[in-house]
Amino acid sequence: MLIVCAGLVSPTASSAQRPSFGPLRSEEGAPLQRISYTPMMEGADVLGRGIWAIDTWAGFSNIFEQDSSATHVLFLDMERLINTVSVRWGAAESVEIAARMSLETTGAGKLDGVILDWHESWGFGQANRDRFAEGVYRQALTNGGQEVYLDVPQRTLALEDVRASVKWRALHSEDRRSVLSFKAVARVPVADDLGGKERSDLAAMALGRLGIGAWYAHAMLGGSTIRASPELESILRSGSGFFTLAIERSLGSRLAALVQFQSQSAVLRSFEHRELDRAPTNLIFGFAGRLGQSWKWDLSFQEDVPADTPAVDFTLGVRVSRTW
Repeated sequence: MLIVCAGLVSPTASSAQRPSFGPLRSEEGAPLQRISYTPMMEGADVLGRGIWAIDTWAGFSNIFEQDSSATHVLFLDMERLINTVSVRWGAAESVEIAARMSLETTGAGKLDGVILDWHESWGFGQANRDRFAEGVYRQALTNGGQEVYLDVPQRTLALEDVRASVKWRALHSEDRRSVLSFKAVARVPVADDLGGKERSDLAAMALGRLGIGAWYAHAMLGGSTIRASPELESILRSGSGFFTLAIERSLGSRLAALVQFQSQSAVLRSFEHRELDRAPTNLIFGFAGRLGQSWKWDLSFQEDVPADTPAVDFTLGVRVSRTW
């Protein structure tokens, strides 16, 4: 975040013509992470006093994880669509209040055959995909016996959780191209997927942006509680840390190209297995821009790097925002 403070410089005519449209909205879609709070990358800006905005984001993921050991049996074979809708309001000159709901749709892997062909064409490993039937839905984690950690039925636009947040802009440069903000979030789960009722989580983070010429750097650093159902406490960590770093290259007054890297520490522990205990990490590419003065958008492709982490295989994301 120190780089943001160092970038408090005077505005120039050329920089004013190269506004920032990033970062890309991105959020982890892995079922094993989403039993608790999952951070969504966003910009450090806050809305001006009295301004309203509605943000919608959709992330479509294909997921396959299959493994068994002395401690667990894991089988995730599915596709998942996450939809989020956020309402934001500029409560004061430097304070923004927001509410969000998340919906999920899950089902069998319609793209399984395409992914198998893609991996074969490029010589990638199949990670056991080719050993199982295509187009099957499974989402379960057990201890190999009667104890079930995760077992989620198929859903269509089911309400997953609701969130409330407040964001405060602490610093900004004279031209507003460099910004430092802080945000607090409360998450209330709605769906009961596990052995008991899930509990609410709290998260806090710092958000920064640095603008230099046609380039912008975005960063998010924070942490959250992990309070899934009490029945899972023996395999849960007490908290999770996360960070995202994004680089944006302005392509003019209406378009930008971005690449970003994100990571969040694992929710589960004590399995001694990379696909459960290791931090999910993702590399995201995409474009962002605006239509007119009120509409903004971004399109992204998210890939797990490396492949043997709890992160989903890939996610296609699209975001649209409208301000008043």
